[in-house]
Amino acid sequence: MATVPASGILSMQSMAQEALYGTYGSGTITGPISLYDMTNGGNTNGSGNSYPAVNQACLPNPANRSYNELPLVRGAMGTGPPTTLYYNSSIGDASNLTVGDYLYTDSSLTTPASGADFYASNQAGDTGNSERHCNTGDDWYFNVTGVLGLIDGDYGCS
Repeated sequence: MATVPASGILSMQSMAQEALYGTYGSGTITGPISLYDMTNGGNTNGSGNSYPAVNQACLPNPANRSYNELPLVRGAMGTGPPTTLYYNSSIGDASNLTVGDYLYTDSSLTTPASGADFYASNQAGDTGNSERHCNTGDDWYFNVTGVLGLIDGDYGCS
């Protein structure tokens, strides 16, 4: 398997060959070439080839921007007004959120929640509600890392 060179001029066609065949600089590519399709997979943006998805566990991939809401989130010790955070809908109900998932401050899932804003947040429970992590009467305590929006600590419901 060839690799994209670390220096010099890059070729979109050669990168497409690498994405499709794993051979930078060789292989037949049908135009047009869409960088979006090479990154996210498929040929939804009109590419002449259908590409495999790469870096599926990496932001901003997958290209799925469908979201669910996590309402009534506050800062540590209940500080600040309640706000709503958002997460990828592929996670399902809020009760499925766990360490390693990402939270965002916008529904387009492009602005990660900042650890400075949500460093030990809690959320009031509501049994049976898919937007709640805990049951009625419980708060969910969790940590968000730096500016990545990554949940890096789940301290449970209480």
